[in-house]
Amino acid sequence: MRYLLLLSCMPSLACAQQAVTVFGVADTYVAQVRADGLAAANRADASGLLASRIGLRGREDLGGGLAANFLLEAGLNSDDGSQADGNRLFNRQAWAGLSGPWGELRLGRQNTPQFYMNGKFDAFTSGTYASGWNNLFGAPPRADNAVGLFSPSMGGVRLQALLARGATGGAAPLEEAAANRNIHLAAEYEGQGLYLGANWQTVRTAASGTVARRASAGGSYALAGAGASRGWTLYASAGRESRADGTQSTRLLQLSAQYRFSPQAALGFGWAGLHDKIDPKKVAGHGDARQLGLLYRYWLSPRTTLYGALAQLRQDEGRSSFALLGAAVVAPAAQVRSPLPGGDIRGAQAGILHTF
Repeated sequence: MRYLLLLSCMPSLACAQQAVTVFGVADTYVAQVRADGLAAANRADASGLLASRIGLRGREDLGGGLAANFLLEAGLNSDDGSQADGNRLFNRQAWAGLSGPWGELRLGRQNTPQFYMNGKFDAFTSGTYASGWNNLFGAPPRADNAVGLFSPSMGGVRLQALLARGATGGAAPLEEAAANRNIHLAAEYEGQGLYLGANWQTVRTAASGTVARRASAGGSYALAGAGASRGWTLYASAGRESRADGTQSTRLLQLSAQYRFSPQAALGFGWAGLHDKIDPKKVAGHGDARQLGLLYRYWLSPRTTLYGALAQLRQDEGRSSFALLGAAVVAPAAQVRSPLPGGDIRGAQAGILHTF
């Protein structure tokens, strides 16, 4: 739904035009998950392929190529109508900024550069149980109190930077706020059916008491060219995660492909493998993991998609930290991770997604 408001012109002010758009996603699915030694869990849930949400997006043309922008985005559970986050309304994004020929500046809670790249790194758009990249890579999707900078496209190349003080609001103690520091840098190229992206981040929070470092790189290539309604698209990505206190050191590799049968139907499949460099014989709770995934999508219209996913996640003995997740964790842990992660996990999903 789109509302246009034409502001009256005053002698001392330029006439400006403001546009506000209401948008959203409703994604609900049914699923069955089986883990070693536990009975199968059957449930309906939200946010399998994309996170369910409702939002407001606004833009005011200030003249001379300059524009003021804002985004307010609230996650929701489309299976029961509850908020995805009971502590805040606009839990996904809440920022204001300016854009022009030089690029864009955003201030507030916003997606990290890694989040923007995730959906371009694998055939599952980093959603559904099928995505090993989504289930095995732990990069934070958003940052509070952030300053985001986005360059314009320069021959298909875009640069991004995000500086943040983490998830601490202004009411928190000053020493706690000072302990939070997030730095994210990214570069990407897109053109002629080819996408390449790389991202680096260092995140320190008062809650963790240590520094987490992550780096990832990946890309995709449409063999039939950009925008083709049929043909293969190949994906590959790699990532690494570590912590300064030595409690994490992992490497992740993901390979996947999608074949589009027609403008309405596509089948994706892929593999992801995680290598843990910490010896599980010396430190409990560590070990390797690997996943196979399959995703079928059928577009009933540009806004409505049916999807089905299959996945098998295997974890080495002793590791139990991974689970099959959707595009967003929108329910309490006891509900989302039922049965609890651990050992071999197999899951199936069938859902419907509608955007507006």
